[in-house]
Amino acid sequence: MNLQELVEKRKNLLAEASKATTNEELDKIEVEMRKLNIQIEALEQAQGSGEFNPVNTFRNLGSLSDDNSDNEDIYSSMEYRKAFKDYMLKGTPIPEKFVTKREAGITLAEDIGAVIPTTIMNKIIEDMSVAGKILSRVTQTAYQGGVQIPISELDITATWIGDGEVSEEQKAKMDAKISFTYHTLEARVSIGLLAQTVSLPMFEATMVKQLKKAMVKAIESAIISGTGTGQPKGITKYDDLPAEQVIEMDENTIGTVKAWATVEAAIPEEYEDDVIYIMAKSTWEAYLNGMTDTTGQRIGLGKINEKGQKILNGREVLVVNKLPSFVKATAGDIFAIVCDLSQYMLNSNLAMYYKKYFDDKENKWVHKSLMIADGQMALGKNSSGTYVGAKGLIYIKKKDVA
Repeated sequence: MNLQELVEKRKNLLAEASKATTNEELDKIEVEMRKLNIQIEALEQAQGSGEFNPVNTFRNLGSLSDDNSDNEDIYSSMEYRKAFKDYMLKGTPIPEKFVTKREAGITLAEDIGAVIPTTIMNKIIEDMSVAGKILSRVTQTAYQGGVQIPISELDITATWIGDGEVSEEQKAKMDAKISFTYHTLEARVSIGLLAQTVSLPMFEATMVKQLKKAMVKAIESAIISGTGTGQPKGITKYDDLPAEQVIEMDENTIGTVKAWATVEAAIPEEYEDDVIYIMAKSTWEAYLNGMTDTTGQRIGLGKINEKGQKILNGREVLVVNKLPSFVKATAGDIFAIVCDLSQYMLNSNLAMYYKKYFDDKENKWVHKSLMIADGQMALGKNSSGTYVGAKGLIYIKKKDVA
């Protein structure tokens, strides 16, 4: 759609919102409005600069103003921060001067939502960017949804070329493309806990802690095992990887040096310095850290270095609770992976907003925060059906004993 069509669609959604009779209908319209606003903003930026820059700076959409001449971020002011606190805890309406400056996407109804103050937003984003074992290692991008992005743009390499020709590898990476869409992540907020806080700094710190914990947990789970439908696509969801990138182990082989040497042999040399092992803690402890020889003596294949990092064959082992342990896995399950986490693209503007409504069925107020995001590995198939960008990814699966 062009800019005019998107603006017209937004007007139609506003008209639909005025006729909505349930909170579920308003929720659906509200999310669609947020998606439209992101697309409209990207197109307006492209028209203003002459080109679309997909990796733009993460912006707080809550700070957008209808008056472009006023660059002051009203949502970082002490007055608004106090008003937001009172809105959450006491139900005091947000002052009209703040409501009129909200972007169209969250002014569908009087009680539909409130912009999370910029101070809270920035702290959540800052904390999320360094928190978690997985999230802190992935690459965060802000591409426009629906745009076909060549793998070469995501995985930049430098190659020597002659006579103005492009290497075959670069051609393949330009031929293979991926695209992102818009998924909505919802985090419920515990008002009972927030209500116990008295001072504004304590209130904001408690809210940051709640939202960060909930969203990091959900995002990291999606990065590993997300289905790609209604949520990001997880690293373990590429079902048709080349056969040489899928290693199988059973109860008799998982505790042997030879089995893990087979995994190492499958890692291409050009990815040697970037990939790590990812597995459940119990898999590491039972089969690697505790590996013994036929006499019961520890082999020491798995080690812990002076920094406290778990090391296997000289490579870091990241233990997470997002994968099944070898014991709990069934035949065909992925219980460990080899991966370069920086090749996972978490695509989001990292903008969040808060809303509350009264649930008549549950007879209680519902408080939640929403974020729009998507994600997937920087790999895709070219026109010949060959995977591009996937050589550093290896699945380790459980198989039954023959």
